[in-house]
Amino acid sequence: MNNTIAFRSLVCRPQSTAVRPPSSLDCRPSSGACPAVAASRRGVRLPSFGLQSTAFSLRSASVFRPTACGLLSSTAHSLRPTVLSRPQSTAYSLQSGFTLIEVLVAMTVLAVMVLMVANIFQSSSASWNIGTQKADMNTAARAALDFMARELASAVAGPIEAANPPAATAIPFVLTGGTSIQFIALSGDPVNGRALRGNCFQHDDGKRTLKYDRFTPTDVYANPFTSGNGLQLFVTNVWSLTMYAFSGESELKGGVGTLNYNSNSLPLCLDVAVEMLSDDDMGRALTFAPNSQPQKDYVARNAKLYSTRVYFPNRKGYQAR
Repeated sequence: MNNTIAFRSLVCRPQSTAVRPPSSLDCRPSSGACPAVAASRRGVRLPSFGLQSTAFSLRSASVFRPTACGLLSSTAHSLRPTVLSRPQSTAYSLQSGFTLIEVLVAMTVLAVMVLMVANIFQSSSASWNIGTQKADMNTAARAALDFMARELASAVAGPIEAANPPAATAIPFVLTGGTSIQFIALSGDPVNGRALRGNCFQHDDGKRTLKYDRFTPTDVYANPFTSGNGLQLFVTNVWSLTMYAFSGESELKGGVGTLNYNSNSLPLCLDVAVEMLSDDDMGRALTFAPNSQPQKDYVARNAKLYSTRVYFPNRKGYQAR
C-alpha cells in the first residue's frame, strides 16, 4: 500500500485542483480494463507523452507496477486530450505524379509507335494501289488481244467475183509499220445489214494508246476503208504495238516476219504483241526525255508484254456468188 500511494503522489500530481475533481487523482487500477484501452474504444486518442501505449499489466496481484498504461490512466481524468492527427507521409504524394523525364519518354515512345503504324499503313496502301493497277492492266490487255484476235480470225482477202462491176476485184489486207493494220472481216455490218465490215487497229505513239475504227461503206469492195467514224480510243497505257506478218511456212520456220504487208491475200499468220504499263508507271515514263536511254531502261523494267498469234482460216479467199 505504501508503494502504491507513493507512486500515486509522484505521478498523478494534479496541475489545477480547481478544475479537476479530487476523484480524478485516484490512479488505482480497477477491476475493468485499462483507461487507455477504454478511451480508445470510445474513439478518443490519448497523448502518449513520448511513451508507447501498451496494455495494462499486473505482474502480481499485490504489487502495482508503474507501466506506461498506469501513467496514462493517472492522467486520463486530469487532462482532456485533443485528438491529434498523425502527419501525412510525403512519400505517397511524391509518387502520385509523373516526372518530366517520364512524360518525355512516354511521348517519345508514343511518337515512334505512331510513325511505325503510319509507315505500315502507307506501305499497305501503296501495295494495294500497285496490285489494283496491275490487275486492271492485265484485264485490259487480255480483253484487247481477245478482241483483236477474234476480228483478225474472221478477216478475208483476195480476188472476188462481183456482178457490178463486171471486172474482178480484190479485197486487200494492209499492215503498215507493224503498228497499223486494215482489213475486211466477216464480223457483220449492222448499218448496211451485210456480213463484211472494214476494221482498223492503230497505235498512237504520242498518246501511248491503242485506237480502233470500223468502216461501213456502201460499196465495201470498191472502197473498203471509207465511211468510218474515225479512230476511237480502245485501250490506254499501251507503250507499243508490234505486229509481224508471216506470208508462208518458210518465213514462219525461220522466224522472220515482216512489219509491212500489203497484199490481196491473207498471210499465213500474224503475231501481235502489246506492251503495257500501269497508270503510275506510264506517268513516270513520260517524264523522261522521249526515246532517251533512261526512258528505255525504265520501260524495260516495268512494262509487261502480252502477245498472241492469229491464224487465218479464210486464207483461201472469199468468193461472192
